[in-house]
Parts: sequence; structure tokens; C-alpha cells
Amino acid sequence: MSEDIWYEEELLPPAQIATDTSKMLQGMKLDTLAQEKGLDIAALAQDKGGVLERFTREKAKENLRVHTPRARQLTPEEAGQLPGSPGGLLEPGKLAQGPLFLVRLGMELDVDPVGQEADWSYRQAWCRANLFAAKGEVQPRLLDIYPQRIYEGQPMTVQVKAEPTLKVEKTVEASLGSISTDLRLGQVTPVTLGFFGEEERKPYWELREEEKPIRGVYHFWFLVEQPPGCEDIHLAMLGEGDLRTTLFTIPVGPKVRKWEKRKDIRLVDILA
Repeated sequence: MSEDIWYEEELLPPAQIATDTSKMLQGMKLDTLAQEKGLDIAALAQDKGGVLERFTREKAKENLRVHTPRARQLTPEEAGQLPGSPGGLLEPGKLAQGPLFLVRLGMELDVDPVGQEADWSYRQAWCRANLFAAKGEVQPRLLDIYPQRIYEGQPMTVQVKAEPTLKVEKTVEASLGSISTDLRLGQVTPVTLGFFGEEERKPYWELREEEKPIRGVYHFWFLVEQPPGCEDIHLAMLGEGDLRTTLFTIPVGPKVRKWEKRKDIRLVDILA
């Protein structure tokens, strides 16, 4: 496995939804079902219900590659640019009481060869993260996320700048190798919406299919503070989506969804 890949994980449809989808397909005529690649049309005549049940459970099962997160601590000069309060009661830099870190996440959404041939893709997809301190009551705090709102344009490679609010410094032409080693670089696409999430430490990003299909590698950034008294920051990730095939759309996600059972990594172990 590439050093860029933290882990791979199967995305599966919930059992009940797979069953409901197969029942919906049973109401279709054979010539309509023949449009869906991977379906054994000859076998449908013998056991239509069983074939469709297996198809929705086994073919609507995709692989998610989660890239190793990358992080660096902001310099005192960068952190010192943090704006004060609107009323000017706080000096610049005083809103954050602890070290600040820029973190980049990456996930790769793919479909199997049969799906690729049939132009399957994700109608919507979500990248979710959970930041937490394993010990103590003080927890990390998000200060900013990127992207927050991308509605128009084309998929592009960007260079993100922390001032320390996050923004695109410029769009760039970059190789996969340079993206791998420079956490400021990454690939984004419209439509993407970002949210700070529960307790402002469970950010998530929603990708919606627009002119281009949702397939490939996507990156997401956030700024996080480690307040005084906060122990080592841990990070966990979760990806899921609505898979669009020729005849139906079905949600797929990981078997393990509870954050406390998800694989995590310490922020200190991914610092550049």
C-alpha cells in the first residue's frame, strides 16, 4: 500500500436498503434491467429475486481510500495574525490560547471496474472527521475549515494559505508527487459545502455531483487549536456517499460508524 494511504475501507449499503432496492428492481422488465452492467440476465429468468438481492449487496459495494492526514504547526508570525474580537477588546492572537495547527485530509472515492465501464459515480459524498483528546476534559477547538462553500467552476488544484483564516492563495498545476509532499496543495471540486460540526470539533464536508462526477481524490483543510490543558489531539475519519448506478441510487458507508471504534491517529505523529 502507498505511504500516502492511511487505510482502505469497504463502503456497503445498509442491509434493509439493499433489500428494498432489490424489491424495487424486481418490478422492472428484463429489457430495462439489461441496461445495468454486471447483471446476469440469463440468471434473472431463473431466480430474479435472488439475483437482484445479490447484485445490490455485492456490486453496490465500493472501496474508499483514506489518505494519511498531514499537519504542521503555525509559526508565531502566522498565529499572531489571528483577528481580535469585533469590538477590538482583544489584541490580535489572543483568541487562540494554545498552539495552532493546519491539517489536510484526503479521501479517494472509487468504483469497481464494472461500475467504471458503466459510468457509475457518487451523487453525493461526505468526508467526516472527529478531533478529540483521549484524556482530560479540555478538547481541541476548530478555528476554520476549507472549503466552506464552492458552488461554481471546475475541479481544480489549489494552494491554501493560513493567515490563519484559510483561503485559496492561488490555483496551480501540480503533480501527484508535489501534492503528496506539500499539505498546502490539494484538489477540490464544486459543489462542496463545509461544516464545523458538533461541538466545533467534528467537521464534515458534503460533495454534490454537478457537471463532473464525484470520483477521485479530494482534499479538505482545517485549523485547530490545542488549548491549555488539552492532551494529545487525536483524529479519526469517516467517508460515505450515495452511489449512483444506471438504474438506482443507494447509500453506502463503513460497517463501523461509532467514533470510539474508528481507527485514529495522533496529531503529533503527522506533523511535518
